[in-house]
Amino acid sequence: MENSIYVGLSRQSALRRELALVANNIANINTTSFKRELGIYSAAPTNTAGSGRLDFVIDHGSSVSFEPGSIKNTGNDFDIAINGPGFITIDDGDGIKYSRNGSLSLTADNQLITRDGDGVIDDGGAPIVIPMDGRKLEIGIDGTISLDNEIIAKIKIVEFESPHLLQKRGDSKFITTEEPKDPTNSSILQGKLETSNVTAVKELVRMVDIQRSYESITKFLDREADRQKTLIQRLARLNNNA
Repeated sequence: MENSIYVGLSRQSALRRELALVANNIANINTTSFKRELGIYSAAPTNTAGSGRLDFVIDHGSSVSFEPGSIKNTGNDFDIAINGPGFITIDDGDGIKYSRNGSLSLTADNQLITRDGDGVIDDGGAPIVIPMDGRKLEIGIDGTISLDNEIIAKIKIVEFESPHLLQKRGDSKFITTEEPKDPTNSSILQGKLETSNVTAVKELVRMVDIQRSYESITKFLDREADRQKTLIQRLARLNNNA
């Protein structure tokens, strides 16, 4: 198989992956605090016979856009949005994770959990239990939880020097090998949630561009197949005439 076909197939493979990322972004457009993903690729220039200059596409995986979503009011005291680059520290039973999804609630045992059922961690590394005895719940801008001015716990909010090192686990959880730092540019907004940072129009435009590129590569591969077929037929005739 010639280099030109390898090059075309590498591009098609990258486009299929990019399309999957776009489809997942669109599917999560209404997911609280969802962060859109983008493919990471590089090109290795290749001179292919009869086709001029083409680039062999190398897929390096994907990256997460941490551009903030918009903030919407919910009026629910258990909903929090993070203004700034911070993350909520959670424990999903398989270790510490980080999330910006502030749609919280209580278990039957009054433990504070995320929508996925993961425990929210306090600044001492312990689960948070809130005794609901009729007192008003308040969550301060620093994550301090109080009932009628009695401090109960403080949600552990962290920031990272290199958020691009965060790796997605599910729709809104992240892990990293980097040590978190205390928040200096983040604050908690009670009664609000951060929306997804996916823009439907942008993703649909990307989808159309990907489909057009895929169709173009398919036509290119068809032409290359025809070219090789013609070449083989000519060689066969030459051998027969020899």
